[in-house]
Amino acid sequence: MEQKSSFWASKKKQDMAVSLVLYIIAWMGALIFVIPLVWMVSTSLKYPTDIFTTPPKWLPISDVSWKLDPDVRSQQAGYVKIARGANGTNIIYLMSGLKKSAKVLSTMTLSGAAQLNVQKGDYVAEGDIIARLPTSGVAKVNGNIIMIADKEGNVIDRIEAPMNSKVKVATGDRVTKDDKVAVIPPQWHNYVEAWSPKALSETFTTYLLNTIFITVCGLLGTLLSSAFVAYGFSRFKFPYRDQLFLIMVSTMMIPAQVTMIPTFILFKYIGWIDTFAPLIVPTFFGGGAFNIFLMRQFFMTIPYELDDAAKIDGCNYFQIFWLILMPLVKPALVTIAIFGFVYNWNDFMNPLIYLNSSSKYTLALGLQTFTTMYGSYYHLMMAASTIVLLPILIVFFFGQKYFIEGVATSGLKG
Repeated sequence: MEQKSSFWASKKKQDMAVSLVLYIIAWMGALIFVIPLVWMVSTSLKYPTDIFTTPPKWLPISDVSWKLDPDVRSQQAGYVKIARGANGTNIIYLMSGLKKSAKVLSTMTLSGAAQLNVQKGDYVAEGDIIARLPTSGVAKVNGNIIMIADKEGNVIDRIEAPMNSKVKVATGDRVTKDDKVAVIPPQWHNYVEAWSPKALSETFTTYLLNTIFITVCGLLGTLLSSAFVAYGFSRFKFPYRDQLFLIMVSTMMIPAQVTMIPTFILFKYIGWIDTFAPLIVPTFFGGGAFNIFLMRQFFMTIPYELDDAAKIDGCNYFQIFWLILMPLVKPALVTIAIFGFVYNWNDFMNPLIYLNSSSKYTLALGLQTFTTMYGSYYHLMMAASTIVLLPILIVFFFGQKYFIEGVATSGLKG
């Protein structure tokens, strides 16, 4: 009897099923990690009242509806006394009794559009319905303020939409309870407010220029010095080379906090406190053990025959380094550049230690100061955070190809 082939009897189908499961797991993992980023960007464009809602809103667009509870209830027990107020309003007094000497317990002013359920002298308990408002009316629009009135012109309700919202009704339109009267679009002005905060003496323009200057100078020093040191470790033979390289790599195990105090004392003695020098100059002296290690691994993958051919053509050692080898290690340079860019851009501790003047703050310090002043303004905080984060995403987006190639070639993956 011929046996039918099952799904699991096919190796190709098994591989497809495994790949599908792995893709689903990868997408779920990516989705989990990207949720905070999406929430940050979405919140930066929301109106404050739309940030913490149940269920949460992911799109920074919301509707303004006419919410009305037509039943006007008594807030206290007492005897009713009615008087006529200005503009046709009704004033409801709740008295302690019916005698002239009775005290006023509470007062309520109702629109002339309200239909009273009580009469003078009635006794009402707390929570009783004493009037009912109409659930429909005619709109009268004045800018972002929408007045809803009955046929006699008595105001039923007043709706004040956010300043930059789009009003969806016009004067004379009939509006019913729960109708959408306006739409709140993405609040792009949150970024304008966050960029130039009124409570701070500096704007993010100053923080951005300071950060760009430190990052560019720091990257220049890191790339040049790490490549030059790695060139020496990878292409030259000298006594104790491997031992020196091992000592250099082992410095990665030393916590930064161990060298923090002596380094601060040294820079203070030199007179570099409250200057950019402590954040830039050290990058020109090696560029970091990790970067040297990464560059050396990349240099060692390049055949030595290229050096010999260059020597025959008359190149000296610096020309071999600059003209022959450097163009071949672009992926490693881009990888180090991305690492260095992210480090310098997000560095908070070193600017906090060495910079005192607010005019020299970086974006990380500026964001911390902004958070202190605007801690409860989540939409502005998220806008400022997006401003700080956006350049990193752009750099990684354009350099991801070289970044992945550099990490894979130098053996850092896995």
